[in-house]
Amino acid sequence: MVKYPHLFSPVTIRGKRYKNRMIAAPTMFMHASYFIPKMRENIYRMVEQRAAGGFGCVSTGEMPLNFEEARTLFQERKIDFTKYVGPDFEIAKAYADRIRAKGALSYMEFSHEGSQAAEAKVPWGPEDMTRDDGVKVKGMDEAMMAKVCNDFYQISRFAKKCGFDGVMLHGGHGFLLQQFISPWTNHRTDQYGGSMANRSRFPKMILEACRKGIGEDGILELRFSAEDGVPGGMTIDDTVEFCKEIDGMADILHISNGLKWLGNQTKTFSSFLEPHGLNVEYAAKIKAAVKKSYVATIGGFNGPELAEKVIAEGKADFVEFGRQCFADPNMPNKALDGEEDSIRRCVRCFNCYPGFCEHPTDIPLDKKIGPEKAAKIYSPLSMGQCAINPESGFGFYPDSLPTPQSAHKVLVIGGGVGGLQAAITAKKRGHDVVLVEQSDHLGGTVNFTNEDEDKIDLRNAKNVIIRDAEKSGADIRLNTEANADLIKKENPDDVIIAVGAHSVVPNIPGIEKATNALDAYAEMNHLGKHIVIVGGGLVGCEVGLHLARHGKDVTVVEMQDMMAEETFGYYRNALLNEMDHRHMKQVLKAKCIAFTDDGVLIEKEGQQQLLKADSTCFSMGMASNSDTVDNLKRDAADAKTWVIGDADHAGKVADAVRSGYMAAMKII
Repeated sequence: MVKYPHLFSPVTIRGKRYKNRMIAAPTMFMHASYFIPKMRENIYRMVEQRAAGGFGCVSTGEMPLNFEEARTLFQERKIDFTKYVGPDFEIAKAYADRIRAKGALSYMEFSHEGSQAAEAKVPWGPEDMTRDDGVKVKGMDEAMMAKVCNDFYQISRFAKKCGFDGVMLHGGHGFLLQQFISPWTNHRTDQYGGSMANRSRFPKMILEACRKGIGEDGILELRFSAEDGVPGGMTIDDTVEFCKEIDGMADILHISNGLKWLGNQTKTFSSFLEPHGLNVEYAAKIKAAVKKSYVATIGGFNGPELAEKVIAEGKADFVEFGRQCFADPNMPNKALDGEEDSIRRCVRCFNCYPGFCEHPTDIPLDKKIGPEKAAKIYSPLSMGQCAINPESGFGFYPDSLPTPQSAHKVLVIGGGVGGLQAAITAKKRGHDVVLVEQSDHLGGTVNFTNEDEDKIDLRNAKNVIIRDAEKSGADIRLNTEANADLIKKENPDDVIIAVGAHSVVPNIPGIEKATNALDAYAEMNHLGKHIVIVGGGLVGCEVGLHLARHGKDVTVVEMQDMMAEETFGYYRNALLNEMDHRHMKQVLKAKCIAFTDDGVLIEKEGQQQLLKADSTCFSMGMASNSDTVDNLKRDAADAKTWVIGDADHAGKVADAVRSGYMAAMKII
């Protein structure tokens, strides 16, 4: 018996059979395979792996409708969608061929961003306007509408000729179709504005053009936002009314949310602080209103359980998975085989797609760290790398690395997530692996998630990595200290040192009165009501969130002019927004002078003041356990040594997992 019968029930639309109700949503620009040729094979493999992993349908990433008024980011060459021969056609056709070969249906996604088209010289939209960045937008007349409709026909026809089973028209996230439907962006007084029947007129013309191009036997899926998410914007009631207008014109109504340029604030991309399936109730309202179209929902799904519940309850017909496809493209197969415990579930950390600054205290990354470093982070080559799946990421081919010439004896020292991933990978490559951990448990620093309700996703990921290591066949020994005697006895060929880092304890008077922030989870019941945390980096802010969740009155003191300075984009937006929501107080540009029995003495703008508190904490950064590393390298002088994770440099979970994997891959 199938454990998730509704999720794995097949359905046929226009003669195309979906073997299950899981769709791999678009996550990376299809047109990147044209302008960055070295990424092409990676993007092909991305969709291919999702098809092989068991998804019923796989969509390519976004393609701009045209290279004129719809021109968006990263478009350095034009593609002629009226030609069905030649290199440009073959590049696109390969997507459909590879997806089909692995047993899934395929979509080609395309979009027109309307007034928000990033690189258009003169963007087109519902009406004349000037954007916030000063760019003038030209309101569309009927000749312009006819031109756009013809372009939608041509690209849909192109997709059909390529062999795609259908198309995904991206009309949401504040793009052109949504701009016509939203009362926030459409103030026209002609037949394309005013009533919903009028506002729907041009979107209907676009859908008709796509249908003509893809044919009666092709699937047409429309991605659309439930709401704009801004004052005066489109609401779910507007969207329900629109969906009733187009019922049956689109085979599947794919309900997302928000605006691309306010992706965190309008819940276009859910953070670790949002509920899973955050668009389900929106989808359910549309499902109840339409009679002919199927309904899909997306937003924070990272496993089969909730997806099964949503479909069983009739709230949607399909569930779309986005960032989860980076975390584990084999999720459907694992669910079908009863291996849910081995699914690496997306932790929604935005490592794969950092997003942009939206919080009012943030500044553009190029001004924070310099244009060269910022360009590297936002380069397509840096996107797509998952924090918990080390085989993800563009520009990276695991099978291009040398295969082991012989089985090595590998000693891994440290049972945090980096050491565990090293053991998993080394064992999978045929090596004899011993992992030693000096404590009585695995997981290392990430075990703080056992107490932090905001970090349930990361806790689950940590536990999966532990289970993977335990099932790998590696010899795992707890309560075992690595020293010269042990290394001599094991006589390894390679030693992977994953001994982590420690909290920095600066020489500040009275600091012994304060609690290390990472110890606050265990000590919370002994902390008072009013707490001051000195150090507003990522750790200090996240510990503060945990304390505030449990009713503490939290103040965070930071020397810099912004909190969580080391993070940025959507993660920082979510973090700072939640700090505001939980009423955490922030004191910036303040130096800690001393910890006292009554609180924390600070200096701000040349004046000293006492921040009164019942309890105090400190979070002043992490430092690698370099002395331990040096001793172990000396003791393992006869073996090749690899230093990974925080033991190499204090970083994030993504750094530890990736470095553990890469160290094991280099053992040949």
